[in-house]
Amino acid sequence: MNRVTVKLALLILVLVLLSGCSAFDKTYVVEADYPLAARKEVSPDDTLTVSGLSDLRDGIRSVVADGLESRTILFDASYAGNPAEDLAAACWQVRTEDALCIYCVENIAYELTQIVSVTEAKISITYSPKAIPVADIVSMPYATELNECIADAISSGRSKMAILISRSTLTAEDMAAKFSEVYRKNPGLSPVEPSVSVVMFSGNGTQGLYEVEADTGLTAETFQAQKEAMDSLAFEPEEGANELTLAENAAKFLLDACHTDAPGSVYSALIEKNASPEGIALAYVELCRRSGLDCRIVYGQKDWQDHCWNIVRIDGEYYHVDLFAGMDNGFLKNDSAFWGSYRWAVNEYPKCNGSYEI
Repeated sequence: MNRVTVKLALLILVLVLLSGCSAFDKTYVVEADYPLAARKEVSPDDTLTVSGLSDLRDGIRSVVADGLESRTILFDASYAGNPAEDLAAACWQVRTEDALCIYCVENIAYELTQIVSVTEAKISITYSPKAIPVADIVSMPYATELNECIADAISSGRSKMAILISRSTLTAEDMAAKFSEVYRKNPGLSPVEPSVSVVMFSGNGTQGLYEVEADTGLTAETFQAQKEAMDSLAFEPEEGANELTLAENAAKFLLDACHTDAPGSVYSALIEKNASPEGIALAYVELCRRSGLDCRIVYGQKDWQDHCWNIVRIDGEYYHVDLFAGMDNGFLKNDSAFWGSYRWAVNEYPKCNGSYEI
C-alpha cells in the first residue's frame, strides 16, 4: 500500500468517526400492537395522508376506530410503495388481523384515483349489523380498569356490551370469571347475579375484544325497581362501633329478616325475607361491605352437600360465618371448628385462625 492510499484510508476513517457513524450501526424496526385510538370527533371529509404501508394500515384502522363509514386517504408524493398493491394488502391485513375490525367490519372497499401526480383513495367501511356500534364499545389500554368497567355494567343492568383491551392476556373464560368475581365482592350491584357468556375476538397482537352478554332474567323495569329497593334498604351500621360489633349487627339484621331454605338471591334475602344459603351469604357480604368489613362468600360443602357461607375479617383475623346455621352454630368459627362437617378449597380462601368465641 503506497502513502497516498494510506492517507486516503486514514482520511475516510477520520470522516467516519467525525460523522458519528459506525460499521456496526443497524436500524431496528419494532412493530408494536396497534394502540387504541382516542375517541374524538372526526369528519369523513378530513383527509389522511400516508407515506408507507404501515401508515396506510394505521389509517384504515383509525377509520374503523372512529366509527366512520368512509374517508379519503391521500398518498404522499414520496410514498414508498405501490398504492394499488398496498391498498389491497392493507385492507386484507386490517380486516383479518385487527381484533376490532374482525369483530365489527363486514367489508372494506376502496376507490383509487390518480389526479396528475396525486394518488388518493376513498375507503368505505361496511359494519356488521350484529356488532355493537364502535362508539358504544368500551376501550382501555390495559385490564387495570376492567373491574370498575364491569361493576358499572352490572349495576346498570346492561345485557350486552363489548370491551376492547389493547394489551390483554385474558381468555373468554377469564372475562366471564371476572364478572362473577366483581359481583360476588359487591352483591349490591344487582338484585341477582347475571349469567354471563363471552365471545372473544383477537388478532395477531395482544389486542382482545370481548363481546359480553349478561342475563339477570329480569325485565329492565323489574331490575330497576329491585335495585332501588336494595339501595334504599333500612340498614345503618353503628357509627363508631368496632369491627366485632359491626359483624354481629350485620348478622343479626339479616337473621331477623331472613332464614328460610327457599331458592332466592341477595334481593330475596334482603327484601323478600327468604333465600337459599347462597342468597344469605351474598346478602351478608353486602351488609359487611356497607359496614366497611372485608367479607367474602365461600363455595364448598356441608355434610357432603353443596353449601355456601362466608369468611369475614375482624381485627386482622379471619373467621367462618354460616348464618344459615344460625348465630350459635355458625358465627365466627375457626378452621378447626369448621373442618369436619364442612369442606372447602382451603388454598383458595384465607386461613381462619381467629380467637373470638361467640
